[in-house]
Amino acid sequence: MSNHQQQNHQVDRIIQVKSLSIYHKDKTLISSLSLEVERYSFHCIVGESGSGKSLLVRSILHMTDDQLTYQGNVDIDLLHADAMFQDANSNLFQNITIKQHIAMLYDAKKSTLSRAEQYQEVKTMMTRLGLEQPEQLLQYYPFELSGGMAQRVAFILSLIRNPQCLILDEPTSALDVQNRTKFMQQLMHIISERKMTVIFVTHDLSLVKDYATHVSIMQHGQIIESGQAQQVMHHPERHYTQTLIRTAERREAYATG
Repeated sequence: MSNHQQQNHQVDRIIQVKSLSIYHKDKTLISSLSLEVERYSFHCIVGESGSGKSLLVRSILHMTDDQLTYQGNVDIDLLHADAMFQDANSNLFQNITIKQHIAMLYDAKKSTLSRAEQYQEVKTMMTRLGLEQPEQLLQYYPFELSGGMAQRVAFILSLIRNPQCLILDEPTSALDVQNRTKFMQQLMHIISERKMTVIFVTHDLSLVKDYATHVSIMQHGQIIESGQAQQVMHHPERHYTQTLIRTAERREAYATG
């Protein structure tokens, strides 16, 4: 039985995608895709640019585009899900400060914390993620942040509602190695502390190897291989998956000399 076919019907699933197809006029963008995400898993979605990763996660969140045609079914509790997208500024309103974002989100969840406690909670997280001068950062507008700063701020804001499921689309793409390590360490701490499920979209197979419990490989709008991360990484069945892994290993060997 292939990795993609293995199923455990007793598993608690937080997301189920069934036979999802997405079209733009006569072009197929996603083709008969099915995906199951186990509760409390760290599920990576991997594929090259244009494979459909970002379109898939937006569809999971019911973020549809009027120019596209959708077929299939997505089962997710949107009240307990949140997301951070690769273009972090798309998560942020450009005409209000980070401090105002924070107040709005805490008010929306009817937080019992005082405003000072809310800001302190966020500033503590900023410091842990390597963001310097957090008090000053609160006064910034999103367009004043660098790409890496915006990604980390958007990530922090996505946590305020305490989601059961967090979808992260290339959350480390604008970070250097040191800040990427800090980000991943903090993310894993939060997952453990809050008992969260994470869908993590990435092209970085080293992150899959180090952190993922499950992985799905996408190519041309389809999931071609899926299963437990260590099984897929060490015993890939599809030629495309094997090629991705070999390429990543060569890059890692070159980078480390």
